[in-house]
Amino acid sequence: MISQYEDALYEDPKLARFYDLDNSLQRADYAAYLQLASSASHILDLGCGTGTLLTAIAEQYPHTTLVGVDPAQAMLDIAQQKTNHVRWVNSTAEALCLDIKFDLIILSGHAFQVFLTQEQRIAALQTMQRHLTADGTIVFDSRNPTVEEWREWTPELSRESLSTQEFGEIILWNDVAEQNGIVRYQTFYQQGESGSIFRAESDIAFPTLSDITQALESCDLKIRHLYGNWQLNAFQENSPEMIFTLEHTDPLLVKS
Repeated sequence: MISQYEDALYEDPKLARFYDLDNSLQRADYAAYLQLASSASHILDLGCGTGTLLTAIAEQYPHTTLVGVDPAQAMLDIAQQKTNHVRWVNSTAEALCLDIKFDLIILSGHAFQVFLTQEQRIAALQTMQRHLTADGTIVFDSRNPTVEEWREWTPELSRESLSTQEFGEIILWNDVAEQNGIVRYQTFYQQGESGSIFRAESDIAFPTLSDITQALESCDLKIRHLYGNWQLNAFQENSPEMIFTLEHTDPLLVKS
């Protein structure tokens, strides 16, 4: 039996529970974010999902002010069960308006790629710019489109099996289609004991470095560092990632 939901991995409570299965603290980027958090006093996580990263930050740095924002209430419902030391906010990045500024703003797990158009990317970056302190840092990643990683998101190459305490054995895989620069991918979760298959479908973009650079310029943000992987090596044309650390173009113009 297949249950199909549009973007249900994020919106439907049944599927949101599966999100943490392949978004655990074992991800390569989390160590870097935890290190960055050590020197920050106010942290904003846009697209926080089920709150795994912010929960880890809260445990290591309990005196840090933490805010997690996500448009999917089903994700936030799970996040709220993990820690009381984070303020959870249900909002899109574009619509966010808080009465606080942050010295570290992060979008982890390629969340930047959910913005499908240049207009959406600029709107999200403008939100981050407004919420960033004069000497603050923005960090986000986006897959390098030159590498065409999505071509490996086939059932044959992506299939894996996980043993979980809550769900028993879970078999998961992806399938994908690309059109006009937008990648539509399906995520399948099969519960081994019951045989039930859950399917979610999502669209993501693969903006080029030029696309992102142009968006930054229109938002008064500039690149401090550009890395090509989570070992923080310098970006090369064939690097798998584009990892940006950003700052204000002119900090003196930032209102307190």
